[in-house]
Amino acid sequence: MGPPGLWAAAPWTTIPTATSTIPADARLQSAPTRGETVARAKKTDRAEARRRHRAVLLEQGQGDPETYEAPEERATVRTGRVAGASASSGPTKRVGIFGAMKQAVNPVHYGDDLRYAPTLIFRTKAIWPTVLLSVGGLAFGLTQTDYNSDGYRFAATFVIAPTPLIQPMIAGFLAPRATWLAGIVSALISGACLEVLLIWAYSGHLANMPPGTFSYLSLTLDLALSAVTFGALLGAASGWYKRFLASGALGAQPRNQKRPSSSRPASRRPAPRR
Repeated sequence: MGPPGLWAAAPWTTIPTATSTIPADARLQSAPTRGETVARAKKTDRAEARRRHRAVLLEQGQGDPETYEAPEERATVRTGRVAGASASSGPTKRVGIFGAMKQAVNPVHYGDDLRYAPTLIFRTKAIWPTVLLSVGGLAFGLTQTDYNSDGYRFAATFVIAPTPLIQPMIAGFLAPRATWLAGIVSALISGACLEVLLIWAYSGHLANMPPGTFSYLSLTLDLALSAVTFGALLGAASGWYKRFLASGALGAQPRNQKRPSSSRPASRRPAPRR
């Protein structure tokens, strides 16, 4: 090799830049990615849209006031959800029968339930099946010609009975809320159909009709009283039974539970000698 300085050094091919005084770890933590920012903005916008939608429905009388969150309560609810997330992340325990029976009992809000009545009657599937059943029983009873026939007895004592049983149970099981009110409404419809059938029967359209008269006013009061009392009780009981079934207390134990692994190492057999 020749003496130093014989050949000139090659020039630098990169442009020198100023060094940053911020540590690399701090720069990575303080600069969020664009994907995280967009996802967080979408999540906030969707939550705010859902809150505005619930507020509009509540003003129109169609929403559920129990699920509405006021603006001053959002921070508290959000904090409670974050705190409960860690508790819910653990293994869930199966609710017992008595615990499920207690959880299935909901407090009754009479004012909110009465305001919910138009939605319950016209926008849910709780009342229409009972209406079809009551009207069908009335139509079947009007086709009978004998008071002692099995068809008339079946219609007047079972389908549209003086003490309603089937209609309140169906309405209470199908109603999303206000099950007691659904039972009363369905029982009143059944009682009205029964009153029409009895008036038609006592007007001389059936053979072998027992002699005697009855008061239309007393019949109406008796049917209305039975509809209010038994309808409310059976509707509320059906709603409670639906919530009890939804709790899963009568379900089977999960089978995907892993058995605890043994700390004892697996023994290996020595390889046979050849």
